[in-house]
Amino acid sequence: MKKAFIYLMTLLPMAGVAQQIPMFIGTYTTKTESKGIYVYNFDVKTGEASLQSTQESKDPSFLARQDNFIYAVNEVPGGEGTVSAYSFKEGHLTFLNSLPSGGESPCFVEVHPKGKLIAVANYSSGSAALFDLESNGVLSKRSRLIQHEGRGVDPVRQEKPHVHSTFFSKKGDRLYVQDLGLDQISVYPVNKSGNTFSLAEESEDFFTPAGGGPRHIVFDKKEKFLYVVLEMTGQVASYKKEGDAWMYQSTYDINPEGFKGQNGGADIKLSGDGKFLYATNRGDANTIATFSVEKGGELKKISNLPVKGKGPRNFNLSPDGKYLLVANQYTNNIVLFSRDTKTGLLTDTGKEIAVPAPVCIIF
Repeated sequence: MKKAFIYLMTLLPMAGVAQQIPMFIGTYTTKTESKGIYVYNFDVKTGEASLQSTQESKDPSFLARQDNFIYAVNEVPGGEGTVSAYSFKEGHLTFLNSLPSGGESPCFVEVHPKGKLIAVANYSSGSAALFDLESNGVLSKRSRLIQHEGRGVDPVRQEKPHVHSTFFSKKGDRLYVQDLGLDQISVYPVNKSGNTFSLAEESEDFFTPAGGGPRHIVFDKKEKFLYVVLEMTGQVASYKKEGDAWMYQSTYDINPEGFKGQNGGADIKLSGDGKFLYATNRGDANTIATFSVEKGGELKKISNLPVKGKGPRNFNLSPDGKYLLVANQYTNNIVLFSRDTKTGLLTDTGKEIAVPAPVCIIF
C-alpha cells in the first residue's frame, strides 16, 4: 500500500503539467506575414495559448499528426505542390523531408490510423495521392496517384475535378475522397499485406446534391451515418449506411434562416460523444452553426453564431471538448469559444490568438 501511495504521488506533478498540450497552426505564407507552422502550448483548463516556436514552411495550409510526427501540405501557388514531414520534440519541429504531392494546390492531408501511409488531396489538378511512411516518420515514396476526370454542373467552380479532402475510416479499411468539382465521394477499400497498405484499383462512388461541392466529411461513432459540408451551397448533407451503400438522407442549411449572400462552407466536426455537429460558412456569412444529432441521424439546428472574423476555415475542438477554436484566415485571428458539453452550445470567451492567415488547427 505504501509503495502504491508513493507511486501515485509521483504522478501528481505530471497530471498538473498535462493540462498544457501542444497545438499546431497551419497558415498561408504567400502575400502574408506568416512564416509557416506555429506551435503553441494550449492550456486545456484556462484556454490560454502561448507561442512555443515557429517552423518556416511555404504555405503549409493543412496539417496532420501521428504521435510525434507532423505532416503538412505546401499549397504553393502555381505548379506542383509538396508534402512535408517533421518530427516534434520539446516544443519544436524538425524538418525531415518533403516530396512532390503529385498535383497542384495540395489542400488536405491525413495519416492512416496505423501510421503507415498518408493521403493527400490535390485540389487544382483533381487528384489524390498516397505516400508510404517509414517508422521514423520520413516520407518514403508516393505509392499511388488517383486522377479524377469529368466536370460538374457549375461552369465556373466545377469546370473540372477538384479533390478537396481524403479521409480514412476509423478502422483504416476505407479511404473517402471528396471531389468538389464532380459532386462525388469515392470510397476505396484499403488492402493490407503484412505491414504494407494499398488501395483497391476500383472505387465505390456516390454523389452529393448537384452544385453543392463536397469539401470535408465526418462520421458518427459506429460509421452508420456520414455528414458532408457542401462548400458552394453552405449546407450539410447527411447519408445513412445501408449494406455497403451510402444512401442520401437530407440537407441542412448552415446559415440562419433568411440569409442571402455568398456561401463558402468550410469545415465540419462532431463532438466526441457524437451528440453535436458543428459547421462553418465563409463568404458573406462568417458563422458557425451548432446542430444536435437526433435519433436516426437527423440534425436539428440549435445555434448560429458569428465567428468574430472573416474567412473561417478549419476549426477544431480541444481534446476534452470544452473549447472550440476557429481559424479566421482573412482577419488573422483564432477565436476561442467555450463549449457546454451537455447542451453543445458555444459561448464567446473573448479570447483570441493573433496568427497571420491561419487556416488549420490540430492538437
